[in-house]
Amino acid sequence: MTIYPQARLTQLPIQEIEFPSSFAADFISEFVKACELDSSDREIYHSWKVCIMACRIGKKLDLDRNSMKELFFASMLHDIGGVMVGGHVIDLLTQIPDAYGQKSNFRIFVHPHRGETILGTFPTFRNISEIVGTHHEFYDGTGFPKGLKGDKIPLCSRIIRVADAVEIALQVHSVNDPDEIISLLGIFSEEEFDPEIYEIFVNLVKNEGLFDAIKSGEEIENSMRELKKEMSDHHLLSSPDTLNRFFKMVASIADNLTSSEYNHSLRVAELSVQMAYLMKLNESEILTIRWASFLHDIGKLAGNRSVYRKREKLTDEEWLNVKAHPQRSYDILNKVEGMDKIAYYILYHHENQDGSGYPEGLKGEKIPLASRIMHVADAYDAITSNRPYHRKKQQEEALSELKKNVNKQFDPNVVEVFSKFLMS
Repeated sequence: MTIYPQARLTQLPIQEIEFPSSFAADFISEFVKACELDSSDREIYHSWKVCIMACRIGKKLDLDRNSMKELFFASMLHDIGGVMVGGHVIDLLTQIPDAYGQKSNFRIFVHPHRGETILGTFPTFRNISEIVGTHHEFYDGTGFPKGLKGDKIPLCSRIIRVADAVEIALQVHSVNDPDEIISLLGIFSEEEFDPEIYEIFVNLVKNEGLFDAIKSGEEIENSMRELKKEMSDHHLLSSPDTLNRFFKMVASIADNLTSSEYNHSLRVAELSVQMAYLMKLNESEILTIRWASFLHDIGKLAGNRSVYRKREKLTDEEWLNVKAHPQRSYDILNKVEGMDKIAYYILYHHENQDGSGYPEGLKGEKIPLASRIMHVADAYDAITSNRPYHRKKQQEEALSELKKNVNKQFDPNVVEVFSKFLMS
């Protein structure tokens, strides 16, 4: 098996990638919103609302531009460590709103540290990861996971603590009256909140209509749209190499939560890139295929994630949910400027050569070549991995199964190239 080097793909000039300065804010916000969909596919906007409130407080504190960006991304990603197979840490926080109960619940207690660990692998996310890791610390030192106190807690973490607690309280108590929520929070504000930050929050609620910005889905979308205009960034995801590592992180989150085999998307990317090299596609297109492969299952993070780990036979409704994941992936990514081509390739990676696939039943060359390549790589990795519905097969059996389904599921030319790659 001849392996073609992939390192040079990440050396392409960033200008060739055509991602705008709003890319980081756009991608991360849509990714987080998808992760927080409830089992009924309802958008709850928890992190968006926390981000909007936190940034309003940050402006009142006259944070500099760099600190404002760190606050934006940290508040958007503050619960990334709480995305679970069977739900989200937000569900637990609304069920266990008291601090003692939260510290006693392992999944709640550990999610700040998990988020810090996930984000800390990126040099450009180091400060953000520290903020995420300390966003449940209380001003009096009784928070978690580190028990930090007062000014030992990063300023952005103290801001997020207020915004996060407010949003959870709004969910738990369904309070519409600003004075009522302020009265409710005042019971424990001296323990949990930096008094200066809490005073700014109270002023924003009473005098500047802070809650108006988050009172409905439409208002939240509008507020976030305006906020993201201020978050143009050429640093966090500033190069193909950084983007590559970021997309691999997203792929790992999706695989760890929705696949019985870790690193599925990374293997699909490896195999797809090797086929693309053999088919002599240009390097920019190969890089696009690589990233599409990393992100091809991102739609599985939206809604009911547990169905992908289920060992019993799926119900008709569950099977429809599984089949919806290419469309969901497309819907997430197509909202991000610069991701339209990647979203397009992902949308069709489960289309079959004979038109029997999904979501649109495309046939033959109507299916993008990149999607046909990813389909073969995805199927091969599924066949050669242990899944709830079958035991893994060896290379020869897997290749035989691919060839048996040529002109039904798979493009014969792609399977031929893949066969040569495996046998080389």
